[in-house]
Parts: sequence; C-alpha cells; structure tokens
Amino acid sequence: MINEIELKLAVTPEAFNVLEQHLQQFNPLERKSIFLGNTYYDYPDHVFAKQKMGLRIRQEDQHFTLTLKTNGQVVGGLHTRPEYHLLIDGNNVPTNDQLRALYPFEQLPTSPLKLIFSTDFNRTFWLVKFRNSKIEVAFDQGEIVSGKRSQPICEIEFELKEGEIEDLFYFVEELPILTNIYFSSASKAKRGYQLAQPYVLTDWLDQWRDFLQAEQEKGTKAQATFHRLLKMEQALVEETFALPSSLFSQDFMKTVERVGAFFNLYHYYDENKKLFEVMAESKSDNLREYDLLPKLLKSNQHFFDQIQNLIRFHSETKDNKKTIEKLTALFSTRLYVERMINLMRLAILGEANQYH
Repeated sequence: MINEIELKLAVTPEAFNVLEQHLQQFNPLERKSIFLGNTYYDYPDHVFAKQKMGLRIRQEDQHFTLTLKTNGQVVGGLHTRPEYHLLIDGNNVPTNDQLRALYPFEQLPTSPLKLIFSTDFNRTFWLVKFRNSKIEVAFDQGEIVSGKRSQPICEIEFELKEGEIEDLFYFVEELPILTNIYFSSASKAKRGYQLAQPYVLTDWLDQWRDFLQAEQEKGTKAQATFHRLLKMEQALVEETFALPSSLFSQDFMKTVERVGAFFNLYHYYDENKKLFEVMAESKSDNLREYDLLPKLLKSNQHFFDQIQNLIRFHSETKDNKKTIEKLTALFSTRLYVERMINLMRLAILGEANQYH
C-alpha cells in the first residue's frame, strides 16, 4: 500500500511553458515525458464507484499495472489516499482472482467487469528538491473518453515524495500562474464516472438547509463545522466549473440560484467570523509564522463583496452568460488559490505533518 499526498491544480495548456521555466531555478533532479494510457473498469452496478474507489489498468511503455485507488481524504485540494498495485500481463479485463491478489476483498460480484471509460494523456514530470522535501511535479494533458463523450485533461499535480506538507504548500504558493487556475479535488476517475453518467445538478439550497439544520440540532464543534464548510466550498466551485455555460445562458433562475449558493456560503463566513478565531486559537502554536487569521478574514470579506457586486450586476443586466463568466473568473484567480492554501493550512495544522 502507498499513501499519496498531493495537490492538484486545473490549468490551461498555456501554463506548461510557464511551469517549465519556473522549475528550472530548482535544478530538477529528474525530468521525463511519457504517454500514459489508462482504462477504468467496474461491475455493471458500479460497485467501486459507489465505494469511491477506482480500478484501472495503466500502460507505461510495455508494462501494465493494475491499480486500486481506495477512498481517501480530500481537504480543499489536498489529496491523501491509499492505493494498491499489481503488475500484470497485458491490458485484458481484470479478473476477480487478480482483484483478490490486489486487495483483501471480503466479497466480489460474480458478473464480469466492464470498461467504463479511458483517460489517456501525456505527462511531463519533474522531481524537485525544495527546502527539506522532494516534490514531484507532473503536467498532464489529454482527454477522458466514455463512449461518444469526451472531456479535456489539463492539470498540474504536485506530489510530496518525501518531507513536510508545509513545504508542498510553500512550493505551490510560488507558482507564477495568475489566472485560469483552481484547485481540483476530483480525480480523473471521478470525472470519468461523471462523464459516463447523466449529470445531476446539485440543489445547493437544500444542501445549505441541511447544513444549517445539522448545526442547530447537533451543536457541531468548530473543527467539524469548518471541515464541512471547506468541503462544500470546494464542491460548489468545482461543480460550477464543470457545468457547461449553456446550462445558464438561457436560464435566469439557474443563474440566480448558482450565484446565490456562493452568497449563502460567504454570508455565513461573514456572520461567523468567530469560527475562524476558534480554529486559530485551537492551533495557536502553529499559526504564528503564517498570520492566517487576518489573511482569511480579509479574503472572506473580499469574496463576499465581489459576490454582492455580481448579484447587483445580474439584477441590472439580466445577462446570465456574462454573470457566470464573472463568477468563474472570480474563483480561478491567484488570490483564490492563496485563500484555499490558507484554508488547508488551518484545517491540517496540528495534525500529522510528516510523510516519508
């Protein structure tokens, strides 16, 4: 078993040259470009997908590896997940015997596995020594294909190979990409499953009501509340980016509801500044060098103000397309990336920080 710890940023193809030039200052220990062909399998009733697991065969040169990615933890854009590997001969449909050799399953369906989707992409990666850590930086560009539907892949993954999570945060903070960038918590496998099925639009008003009701009934502790908010914010941002603009362009109310979901989130932040103070106080020994509290409170106010401006713009112009463009532009900036890094810091400070 291997525990991966990585951060992933969705970017545009233009980011490749910026990234490569930026990395030269660190004198990379290694640089390599490869093509990776991946096929993902599941049972007809999507047993693995329901358990948030992914089963794939990856071809790299003439070597084939069967990998099971299990359900891990995602905090903001920070991924930590166990995965299991088995070298196999050829890209044939995996068998249950191979799966049992890979992982101690208690029970497996008798129906055969089937191909769900593929993710084929070119990967260029660099191994960099930074401060007390070693970080692998990978730029992936290609596409996800399921039947006749496809979706582009363009992302940078930063994997902590050895060292401290804080070094990973600092390294990403130095990246000189200012626009068209945001943290992605969705794996290629998750995106593939979404592509293979009809897209279901989240009712964020119901999500928000459930959150507020749970807060009232359970009297949730600050840390649990904070983690739930962070998870909701990440899901809301990523879903908004994943949706086609055509979904909003002719639908005034869908646009109102989408902007309103962001308003509800940041209005809550504005009315519950104490939440950040309580979180900061509980981890005070680790926060002095980061000055997180004023930074986060300032970013809360900035994005809350911008969302209120956007509501006024939409009310005055009734321009759905331009409103959604402004919304996605707001959350694909360097400023928002910095906010998410600080939220992740606040979430994990005081927890295990070492990886070897």
